[in-house]
Amino acid sequence: MSSQIPAQMNLACSQCSRMFAQSDLVQVAGNWVCGACKPAYLSRVMAGDAAAPSATQYAGVGIRFGARLIDGLIFIVPFLIILMLMMPNLMQTSRGGAAAANGGVATLFQGTFLLVALFFGLFYEVLMLHYWGATLGKMACGLRVVRSDASGLGWGVSFGRYFMYNIVISLIPFLNYILLLTTAIMAGVDGQKRGLHDRVCDTRVVFKRSLA
Repeated sequence: MSSQIPAQMNLACSQCSRMFAQSDLVQVAGNWVCGACKPAYLSRVMAGDAAAPSATQYAGVGIRFGARLIDGLIFIVPFLIILMLMMPNLMQTSRGGAAAANGGVATLFQGTFLLVALFFGLFYEVLMLHYWGATLGKMACGLRVVRSDASGLGWGVSFGRYFMYNIVISLIPFLNYILLLTTAIMAGVDGQKRGLHDRVCDTRVVFKRSLA
């Protein structure tokens, strides 16, 4: 008779919140700690410091949606101003040209508008994430984007996170509905509230106050 070996449980380090197999963690003062965090944590325990687990709080789907909504409003206002300024010229072209020409102008305008929005969003989000760890919407909600070790985001990760969410997940027609729903479900059931783009880029969205 063959005996089955039970699957090894994965646990989060109480200090850095990264997931490890239980065999890769050590229990110190009642808390599971990974090898990288063990020396500093053990020193604090021996010095009589509080041995409480990390108080990192991960942001859920609702507040992250609110932060995205605020960022969306920040985007909409300047683009509406640009659209209102360009509208008289577009209407004049529509009255004066043929239907086919008007259709071409409209398509060109839509394509240009989309490209400008993507480039503006790229510089806005990548710069904000790299230098401040959050967009204006996330700042307003008290959130910050960090790596799994609570460090800040480099240029590559900042760009990769923008590309994953705004291009791959949100922009591909029809597929975006599936990916957006999948991302929301993943963030809702994951212990660290990670969406698809968070998993790919190894990022976490946390409450800034919990990092202090």
